[in-house]
Amino acid sequence: MRAWLRLPVVLALAACAPPAPLAPVASTPPRPPDGDQPLHPSPYDARADAAPDTELLRALARTRNFHLGSPAQAALTPDARSVLFLRSAASDPRQSLFEMDVATGSVRELVSPAALLSGPETLSPEERVRRERMRVRATGLTSLELSTDGKRAMVTLSGRVFLVDRATGQPRELATGEGAAIDPHLSPDGARVAYVRDDDLFVVPAAGGREVRLTRGGTERLTHGLAEFVAEEELDRHRGFWWSPDGARLLYEEADTSKVDVLTIADAAHPEQPAQRIAYPRPGRANADVRFGLVASSGGATTWVQWDRARFPYVAQASWPRGGPPVLYVLDRLQRTGQLLAVEPGSGKTTLLVEERDEAWLDVDPSVPRWLADGKGFVWSSERSGEWQLELRDATGKLVRELLPKGSGYVELSDVDEKKRTAVVVASADPTAAAPWLVSLDAAAPPRRLGAEAGVASAVFGESHDAYVAAEATLAAMPRAVVRSVDGAGGREIPSVAESPSAMPGVELAEVGPDRVRVAVVRPRGFRPDHRYAVIDAAYGGPHVVVVTQSALGFLRAQWMADATGAIVVAIDARGTPRRGREWERALDRKLGSVPLEGHVAALRELGARYHEMDLSRVGVYGWSFGGYFAALAVLARPDVYRVGVAGAPPADWRDYDTAYTERYLGLPEDSAAAYDAASLLTYAARPAAPDAARPLLVVHGTADDNVWFLNGIKLADALERGHRPFEFVPLAGTSHMLLDPTLSEDVWLRAAEVLRAGLREPSSPQ
Repeated sequence: MRAWLRLPVVLALAACAPPAPLAPVASTPPRPPDGDQPLHPSPYDARADAAPDTELLRALARTRNFHLGSPAQAALTPDARSVLFLRSAASDPRQSLFEMDVATGSVRELVSPAALLSGPETLSPEERVRRERMRVRATGLTSLELSTDGKRAMVTLSGRVFLVDRATGQPRELATGEGAAIDPHLSPDGARVAYVRDDDLFVVPAAGGREVRLTRGGTERLTHGLAEFVAEEELDRHRGFWWSPDGARLLYEEADTSKVDVLTIADAAHPEQPAQRIAYPRPGRANADVRFGLVASSGGATTWVQWDRARFPYVAQASWPRGGPPVLYVLDRLQRTGQLLAVEPGSGKTTLLVEERDEAWLDVDPSVPRWLADGKGFVWSSERSGEWQLELRDATGKLVRELLPKGSGYVELSDVDEKKRTAVVVASADPTAAAPWLVSLDAAAPPRRLGAEAGVASAVFGESHDAYVAAEATLAAMPRAVVRSVDGAGGREIPSVAESPSAMPGVELAEVGPDRVRVAVVRPRGFRPDHRYAVIDAAYGGPHVVVVTQSALGFLRAQWMADATGAIVVAIDARGTPRRGREWERALDRKLGSVPLEGHVAALRELGARYHEMDLSRVGVYGWSFGGYFAALAVLARPDVYRVGVAGAPPADWRDYDTAYTERYLGLPEDSAAAYDAASLLTYAARPAAPDAARPLLVVHGTADDNVWFLNGIKLADALERGHRPFEFVPLAGTSHMLLDPTLSEDVWLRAAEVLRAGLREPSSPQ
C-alpha cells in the first residue's frame, strides 16, 4: 500500500549529531497566557452552521489537489539546453508535450492529444490497472521518453505509440498492430521500440516497418513483459522488461497468476455490464509465479534466468545497466532476506553480489543499484547498520567504502558521474525537509548541498551530469520545477499554469514528547488564542509515508478542514513512519495497528499540554487508505480519546489485503493469527460498545477499488451493524481507490466535514 498522495521523497545532509529541535516554520499565533485567564470554546464550535470554504474545496477537487497544470515527467536533453515535459491546463487533466529552451525560458507546444487523436481517448483494461498502480491522475499524454541522442520523444495515447521529431515537432505513429501497446520503451540506440500487446512482448523498428513478436502464449493469466500486481503496488517496480545496452536483447518478466485468487468487480449501478476479474494475491495464499528470461530483439528462444525462485519469489528490482550485467534484486516471501544477483546473459546463470538480512523486514530502495560505466563497480544502499547508508562496491559486490557521514538521513540516489567520481543523493537528517547533495565516490571532499536552501526538493538527471530538474516545495509557496546546474550557477523555472490557492495554509511544525515526534499544527483562519478548539487528527500513520513535511501542498486540505469545522487540525509522524532509523520504523513489526495508534495518542497528549488552546476532550480523526484504517481503529479501539471518525477506503481485515504488504508487517496468517486479529477492524467493530463509548464513524469506499477492495467496506459495515455501533456507510459507485471525479470529491469532503463538526460540537451547542 502506497500513499494515495505521495510527496517528493527527498531530504539535507547533516553532521553526525542529531538535528536540533525544529523552530516554528510558519507564523505562530500568540500563546494564551498562563495563570487564571480562562480559555473559551471556539465560536466556530458553538455554531451548527459553520460555513466551509467551498471555493477552496472546489478548487482542490477541480484541479486534483492543484496538480493539474504543473509540469510533469520533465526530461533534459543530453546537452541540457532544453527540457521536455508534459503539462495540462489548470482544470483539464489532458496533458500535452512541451519543450522549453533553458537559456531563454521560451516554451513551445510540440504535440497535443487533439493532434494525435481525432476521437475520444480509450484505455485498455491493462492500461487502466497500470495507471491506478502508478497513481496517474492525468489523461492525454501520460508517458514521455526521450531518445538517448535527444532528437526524438516517444509518447503514447489510447494504446498507440508516437515518435515526435524535436526539430520539426512532427509526430509519427508506429505500426504496433491491432490492440493496445502497453508500456513502450525505446532501445538505447533509438532504433527500435519494445512494448506489450495482448500479454506478449513485441518490437517494432523506429524508422517504420513490421513488428516482431518476441514471446508467445501470453494470456490474461500468463503475461510477458508486465510487472505483476505486488511488484507495482508494493515494491515500486512498474516495468516488466529492459533493453540491453546494445539493444540486441531484452530481459523480461513472465508472470503466471493461474493459482492466484481471482476477485471480481461488478458495477451494481450497471448490472447489465460484465464483471471485471482481477488476480489478487491475499495473505497466506498463492502469489504470482514469476520468472525472468532473456531474448534477442530479433526474436528466438528465451534463455531463462536461474535462481532459487521457490525461496525468493519476489523480484523487487531489475535492470540491465550500461557497464554491468543484467541484475535482479530478489526477496523471500517474508522479505527478511534479499539477494542482489548478477545474470550471465548467455546461460542465465546468476552470481550473488550482495545479501541483505533483517529480522523484521527489508525495505527496498528502487534507485539502486547504479552501475559505473567502466564496469568496475556499482553504488548500493543498505540499512544493515540501523540507518540507510550509501555504499560503493566493486564488480564482485565487495564493499569499497561508505559514501555518507553517519546521520545523513539518506533517501535516494539521483545520479552517478563516473568521470568526475561524484554522485548526487537526496538526504536529510530532518525528515520534514529535503535537498540534493553532491557526494564524492572517493571520499575526497565533504558533501556539498545543491539547489534550494529550504523546503523539500528532489533531483532528476538525464544523460547530462551537469544539470538536473529539481521539484521544489516550501511551506510558503506551491511546488515548482526548476532546471538547475550542479555547479550552482543560476536556475530556470519550468512554467506552470496550475491554479494557486488564494492563500497558503498556516502551518506550524514542531517536535513533541521524549520521542521528538514530528507534528504539524494547522489552525482555522480567525484563530483566537484565548479560545479552546476541538482537535482533528489528519491521519495516515502507516509505513513508508511521511505526512509532516515542509510543503504547503500537503496541508491545503487540512487548512480547508480546519476552516470548515472550526477545529485545529494536526498531522503526526509517530513510530512506524520512515526516515527516523531502522528501530523507529520496525516498531510496527506484528503491531501494524497498535503502534501507530499509541503513538498518535501520546503525541496528542503532548500537544494538549503544550498548546492550551487544544481541547483534547473533543478529538476527531479522518484519513484515506491506511489513514482510513487508522481513523476507524481510533474510534473503535480508543473511544476515550477519539469522539468521531471519517474512514476512506479502509482495509477492514488484513487477511483481505495483498500478500507482499501484509505479510511484510504481520507475517503469514497461519503463523501470526493473533497479530492479524489484533490489527483487524472487525475485531473491534463486532464488539458492542458501552453507551458512553459509541463513537460515530463515516465509512466511504469506492465499489471499483482494486487496491483496498470494496469487500473491506462491506465487511466493516456488517460488523459495525452487528456490534450496534453508530455509523454511516457511503458506497461510491464505480469509483476506484483514487477519488478523481470533482463533483464526487467535493461531496465526499463536505460530508466528512459535516460529520466531524457534528461529532465535535460542544454538548451545549445548538443542534
